[in-house]
Amino acid sequence: MLKFWQRKQTLILIAAWLIIILIVVGDSVVRNIYERFGRLDEEITLAEEKLVRMNAIIRQSKSVDSQYAKITEGLRNIQDTEGLLQEIERIARKAGINLLNVKPTATKDEGLYRTYSLRVEMQDDVAALARFMNMICDEFKGVGVERLQISGQAKDELPKAIAQINAVVFK
Repeated sequence: MLKFWQRKQTLILIAAWLIIILIVVGDSVVRNIYERFGRLDEEITLAEEKLVRMNAIIRQSKSVDSQYAKITEGLRNIQDTEGLLQEIERIARKAGINLLNVKPTATKDEGLYRTYSLRVEMQDDVAALARFMNMICDEFKGVGVERLQISGQAKDELPKAIAQINAVVFK
């Protein structure tokens, strides 16, 4: 009977140790799973914040697209220096400006866009020159006058003007 009693105590002791080991292992597994779910929750929160930011950007994309279309609308005919020359001549005819000389000066490749430059010599009254410069800036958002030099002639002659005109065209 003593052996039976010792055996019973040994089995109870082994069962108690097994229960303790299972509790420790189970606790470790549960904590590990809890930490992973905590990190997963943080990742979900970050992803939701990114989604909200991206959604705001997407909502603004229509506005950006329409502004881009407005800017590039007038530049459709300008794909090279020849196109810019033709547009400048067309605007000069429209403004009634007497063009003396139009020369391409430089083309710069800036990566996403190109910059075309022209040196335009013209002769007319100052009001017509101002109207011409204004028409260039109004019709083409990517075209502008970088430099303008007006030199006066004799009192009975119209002033001569030399303008450096640049156009920025997206590729």
